[in-house]
Amino acid sequence: MKFDSLLFPLLLCSALLLLACQSNEPLGSSAEHQDSPCPTRLIELDTLFQQGVLPGRASNLIKQRMYWLEGSLADHSVYKSMDWVLAVDSVLIPLRVRALQDGRMRWSGSRSFYAPVTKGMQVLEETLFESHTWNLKGQAVLVARSESDCWSAFPAAWVVKETIAAP
Repeated sequence: MKFDSLLFPLLLCSALLLLACQSNEPLGSSAEHQDSPCPTRLIELDTLFQQGVLPGRASNLIKQRMYWLEGSLADHSVYKSMDWVLAVDSVLIPLRVRALQDGRMRWSGSRSFYAPVTKGMQVLEETLFESHTWNLKGQAVLVARSESDCWSAFPAAWVVKETIAAP
């Protein structure tokens, strides 16, 4: 079967990519985090904020969770070439990043939660996220990935703000 002949190379490539993004010797100030997905780098991250938003319309979307954090990068040239994600729970949430006027960076992203569809309900397409199996011990970690590099940084704190309802 053609599928079986492609399965082994695909598994091998996946295993190599996973091994490339892991390290036994974390770098930087977050060395106490032994289960980080990639080597940690010395990056100044402020507080990670999380806020739930309840939708204002009846649909299969029951809640959105917004995430944002700010920090400083030693090398500002890397932020455009990296794929930024926030590892939280068991998923990788894609993040947008932009440079602020004061030279710092802001990362932001969101995660949606859905309910089963019932008759007459507006149906929104569900967003599926890449999953991970890292043991984060209830923490979140900012992960930067490219074809040739992978590194992570832990926020200084994680603040959960009050859930708000959309109009």
